[in-house]
Amino acid sequence: VLIGDVPAWIADVRRMLEPEGDIRLHFCQDPARAIPTANEVQPTVILQDLVMPTIDGLMLVKFFRANPATRQTPMIVLSSKEEPAVKAQAFALGANDYLVKLPDKVEVVARIRYHSRGYIALLERNDAYEKLAESQRQLAAEVATAARYVKSLLPEPLAGAVSIDWKFVPST
Repeated sequence: VLIGDVPAWIADVRRMLEPEGDIRLHFCQDPARAIPTANEVQPTVILQDLVMPTIDGLMLVKFFRANPATRQTPMIVLSSKEEPAVKAQAFALGANDYLVKLPDKVEVVARIRYHSRGYIALLERNDAYEKLAESQRQLAAEVATAARYVKSLLPEPLAGAVSIDWKFVPST
């Protein structure tokens, strides 16, 4: 998802990414629609201009990080400013990368692919972890059911002159 409203550099980014078959660009010109658009598209990377007339770009970074659906989505911010304080603030608010407009095509494509692959790997890892946790819950439930069954098969303890008892210790 590309967010910004300066037609010239947006057109340049579109031209850079157009020949890349593995990169799909979704553009949102209205910063007020940026989060709903990202929620709908579910991007693997968000490219965002920091300089916008209707909203502070750094504030939009903060909004993306507060939104559950985009909290972990990698964000590359683009700015015409090469100021360390602005960069530091962008990173502090949650940006993953910072490019000064307009970077070389090779760099833009490489960074998009890098962040996208990392995010996809994170999603796959989280999914595998959830499946593992669910499998562990199911296995624990099955072991508990088996333990109840085995206990039901054991004889009642004997009492009297001779006392016999048993103890069931599950392997877990």
